[in-house]
Amino acid sequence: MKFLSGVIAICCALWLHVYVYGLEQSSAAGFNNVFNFYAFCLFSLGIVSIYLSYKEKE
Repeated sequence: MKFLSGVIAICCALWLHVYVYGLEQSSAAGFNNVFNFYAFCLFSLGIVSIYLSYKEKE
């Protein structure tokens, strides 16, 4: 389950990066740099979750 949640978190983080890039390029008023930090944290959480799932299998 940790592996699946890690993969989902990484996929969501990548889609959030695409969304933030689109907001940034369109100069939308709703753009906020906090989204970049949130995407980075979500990606990091996914990596940690996958690492813990592999460590648990050993």
